[in-house]
Amino acid sequence: MNESHVQQILHRSYELDHGHYAVGVEVQPYKLMGVMARTDGSVTARASTHLPEMEPHDVVEHIAGLVARLVADALGSGFPRHRICLGVQLGGPVEKTTGMVRHYANGPDDRGKDKPPPYLWVDFPLGAALRAATGCVTAVENDAHAFAAYEQRFGAGADTDTFGVVLIRDGVGAGMVVRKERLPVLMEFGHLRASRRGRLCDCGMRGCIESQAGNRALTAVVTERTGRRLDGLEAAIDLADGGGAQAPLALTAFRGAGAAIAFGIGQLLSLLSPGQVVVYAARDLITGGPGRLAANAFLHELHRFHAHAFHVSRHCQLTAKPLNPVRGAHGAALIALQSCFGVRLHPR
Repeated sequence: MNESHVQQILHRSYELDHGHYAVGVEVQPYKLMGVMARTDGSVTARASTHLPEMEPHDVVEHIAGLVARLVADALGSGFPRHRICLGVQLGGPVEKTTGMVRHYANGPDDRGKDKPPPYLWVDFPLGAALRAATGCVTAVENDAHAFAAYEQRFGAGADTDTFGVVLIRDGVGAGMVVRKERLPVLMEFGHLRASRRGRLCDCGMRGCIESQAGNRALTAVVTERTGRRLDGLEAAIDLADGGGAQAPLALTAFRGAGAAIAFGIGQLLSLLSPGQVVVYAARDLITGGPGRLAANAFLHELHRFHAHAFHVSRHCQLTAKPLNPVRGAHGAALIALQSCFGVRLHPR
């Protein structure tokens, strides 16, 4: 055995005796993704599971089971829980200090025949419920903030002290890191009003970014303009890319979505002057090229974000990345390490 291997064994032994660890979990409709991370932020294990129900207490039970599996596989079932923290993120407004989920639901278009059952969480104490179920100190955060934490440690944070993350899923969210500190407030980016006379948003206002952009809204707008019944974003992209008689109508929806997101990014630039904005979205929405008409239309408008910003703040790099649930869970673990054990998220 050479000296390098001996050092690795000694380091691992010290970690097991003195180190702290974090489990990060991303909650998505009817599925969980989890990772185990060391104090340095590196991932040592990952696992996923299906959720048969979205009732909050049932979700808590499944998260606890996922945590137990990751801890047993990576550290052993007897590892002391006071040295393990838990970070959980989901796509809804969260009170960071209390771990209270203010509102989490599937949208009106996601409910009905042949679709998963509706679910609605209102003021659910997720943090307290998970602490009781797992024995781990717990941090609960919004999903866009978790992706911002991942970027702070492993992405944009290496290039700039101030950057933003825009997360496009069923809805649209955002997180910001300003001068190396993640903004602790919930940013309702998707409900900035891009147009006074726009579509009615699920929130009840008109013209929100989220009434035009986001997987749910994009599918709805393409349906409204073409009259075609569509089963999700992939079907909307296929229609726009297909070159048929209705393709031009579908493409106007993708241009409108790109313009709405560009408007929102312009507001971030004017307010906070980020040096970089990272947009996370479905791969087929942000991968342009020959034959990818929907993505090309979306990206063309998205890259016009400078036109919506105060001219002094227009120097900003835009990067688009495909959604990755492991990164979301990883970001939740990093937030837990920071908030529970005081670990600094220095860029790697």
